[in-house]
Amino acid sequence: MINIVVFNWNYGRFLSCLLNKMIPIFNDERFRIFICDDGSTDNSLEIIKKYIVDYSLNNLIIVESEIINLGRDKPFLGQIENLNKVIKDYRVDKDDYYWLMDADDYFDFSLVDSDFYQKITSKMITFTKVKNISDSGESYLKIKRNVLDSKSVFPTISVTSSIIFSGNFLSLYYDEIFTEKFNDLWLDSRINMLACLLSKENVAYINEYICRVIHADNDSGNMSLSRFVRKQIVAYRYFKYINKGRIMMHPRMLFISVMSKCLNV
Repeated sequence: MINIVVFNWNYGRFLSCLLNKMIPIFNDERFRIFICDDGSTDNSLEIIKKYIVDYSLNNLIIVESEIINLGRDKPFLGQIENLNKVIKDYRVDKDDYYWLMDADDYFDFSLVDSDFYQKITSKMITFTKVKNISDSGESYLKIKRNVLDSKSVFPTISVTSSIIFSGNFLSLYYDEIFTEKFNDLWLDSRINMLACLLSKENVAYINEYICRVIHADNDSGNMSLSRFVRKQIVAYRYFKYINKGRIMMHPRMLFISVMSKCLNV
């Protein structure tokens, strides 16, 4: 089974597009859809519940926050906490797969066939391609360095919605995924870096793509230079942590190491 875990906070304006694209897998026993609503104050829940009623859905589950979210001090924790809630509240099977998805992205599920299903379930982790969708048009997001390129530098981080991983991967790296030691390190970054620890036969990049909607609320678009530098330093420390403290003999990693000492981050 593939568990699609959708992260949503006040993205009601994008949900209909996402859910309409999911219609081909509604009530498909190979899929469960979890929509994790992180305390939205907009009409998100009304939209989701209407789809459940209109399509008599038995494979869409709302994971709803008990508190209203007016803005987290640490926004990156929303995805991490909600994924952990899905794992704890629902049976985790090592034969299951998990497809992370942001509510403002979408995938054309009419493309899902036996060949696509086989691609995903034959690997521990799979990355789709990414197409950016904006008012100015469409463009592919280029991954300059994938998880198989080097064991000495962390990869170009692919976006949350392009990541599909197995229950085995989740069990193997549970502690590393959910550690609270690293501030502002998003879930997609953690999983991308952990995938570097796998062997090549356990990782796949496929040609199918998810669509990433570019808008004013995208976290990466609002990032200051100082935050970008600090995030690079935190990513370096996390990569070193999951590699058991090994010194990374790569120019980029050595440069970030020096920066972390100079900035005392």
